[in-house]
Amino acid sequence: MVMAMRSLGFLTLIVLFTALFSLPPVSSSDNPSLTTRDVITVLSGEFLSDSIEVINEAPFNFTAVVYIEYTVSGRPKDLINFTPIYTVFKNWKSGESQELPFNISVSSNVAPGFYSLILHFRGMAEDGSLHDLILKVPLRVSDNPIVLKSARLYILQRPNAPSPDPFNGETLVLRATVENIGNTPTGFVHWTNVTFLPTGELVYTATGHSVISPGTVKIERRIPVEWNWRSGDYNVTFTVSSIRGKEYFWRVIHVSTGIDYINVSLSRDSVLLGDDLKAYVTVLSERELEANLNVTVWGDDSLVLSKVIPLSLHPGAQVVGVDLPTKKTGELMFMMELYHDNVSLANTTGTYRVLGYPFIAGLGRELNGSTLRLKVNITNPNDISMKVRLLYNLTSNGVLLYSDSKSLLLRPGTTVESFDFQLAWNSTVEYSFMLLGDGKTFDTKTGIVKVPPRPVSTESTSSMNTSSQTGGGGKGSSVTYVIVVLAVIVVVILAAGIFLGSREEEGYVSPWERARKPRVRPRPKRKSPLGRFKRPKLPRFIENRELPRRLRRKPVSKVRKKK
Repeated sequence: MVMAMRSLGFLTLIVLFTALFSLPPVSSSDNPSLTTRDVITVLSGEFLSDSIEVINEAPFNFTAVVYIEYTVSGRPKDLINFTPIYTVFKNWKSGESQELPFNISVSSNVAPGFYSLILHFRGMAEDGSLHDLILKVPLRVSDNPIVLKSARLYILQRPNAPSPDPFNGETLVLRATVENIGNTPTGFVHWTNVTFLPTGELVYTATGHSVISPGTVKIERRIPVEWNWRSGDYNVTFTVSSIRGKEYFWRVIHVSTGIDYINVSLSRDSVLLGDDLKAYVTVLSERELEANLNVTVWGDDSLVLSKVIPLSLHPGAQVVGVDLPTKKTGELMFMMELYHDNVSLANTTGTYRVLGYPFIAGLGRELNGSTLRLKVNITNPNDISMKVRLLYNLTSNGVLLYSDSKSLLLRPGTTVESFDFQLAWNSTVEYSFMLLGDGKTFDTKTGIVKVPPRPVSTESTSSMNTSSQTGGGGKGSSVTYVIVVLAVIVVVILAAGIFLGSREEEGYVSPWERARKPRVRPRPKRKSPLGRFKRPKLPRFIENRELPRRLRRKPVSKVRKKK
């Protein structure tokens, strides 16, 4: 029974091979449907047994793939002999990879260099269709038995980072695989160099040597990225050298501190003397790091503040609040600098202004009779304008006489404001002025003024003295004075009568006449909803001119209202 099943399996395999080799393919791809990332390196005139990884990138799932033949681009086929260990691959899914072991020998007549080994396959898809498949394998013929098979860079602290770009303070790891493709042990030397690309400065170098038998050896080199390395691009080179030649690997990496950005925003650009002012420092970091934030503030070329704040940075954005000094007026400059082990990572600068309080420099007063004029001198010590409010009140014997306020825009320097007050005679008045702004009381000034009693008129005093001195001896002059006054009064009354009479003829009604007549309230004018009524003009008859004069129609005369 077992023999029968083995015979059946062998028969199926024969039928499959016959179908793959005899039936024509349904489609043929111009581009390779199979790919590999490996490179076959063989010594000129030598033999090599190795394997490569082949990936199925065709959009088909193959039940079987059979190797057919190989060709070499640009070279006769007899100089390079390629033989796969096995030629059938079963159940090869799309996107999967399989190992292809092989033997290859190269004639000593083949010059060292790079060639392309083209392998031809034929595969049967799950739907029964046949497809021609092509695999192009890079072939390198070398005269040096020491071959650098592979090299990889990664960061020790972050092995899964997408790129080997390190931060200062981290360690870069170089892992290389060196192979002796010859048949005898061979010695070689290897060295690692790191140079700063903008200047070509060599910042790291290390060397080593070894003797390798036929086969492979792995070399690891750890490169510390010091804090004194400047941010920028560096070239990492790994070189392997033997008597027969040398091979090298190089890669450009970017070194940075890992602190991408630092910025400062202020809660206010200007602040009053002694008020609170906060600066918010934003740090964008790509790494975890213990650092120090150095805060320095200057004013008028003198140091106002210097302090150090320890920070524990983590990947992402971090905001730190810093209190800034406001005890000194004027424009102050600050600098925020982030340090690690005395190495500056990032810094930023800015300015803010501390405003001094405006104050009442003086109060001037002028008393003219019972009128008091107060002049308030207000000084703004800053170099920018400020909005304030001046509040004042006047009281006398506990009674509030005046109370009001005035909004002012104080320009730099002194501003004078005048206020006039009418006061009672023979009183004592207390006054006070208060300067307010930004919810604070800047300054207050008070004072007292005494208003004297009302002065006695000098003319009435002199007339009383004169009448008392003349007494009964001046009767004649007094009679004459009275007569003259009465005559003047009569003349004035006559003149007024004449004037008013002439006005009466014109329809003028004298004040006396108006006083005698009862006052009648005028009837209100009728108002039209369409607006004020306008009387139409009198009609004119143009044809009137063509009639004889005696037959012409007389125009309608305006009726004059009697007053």
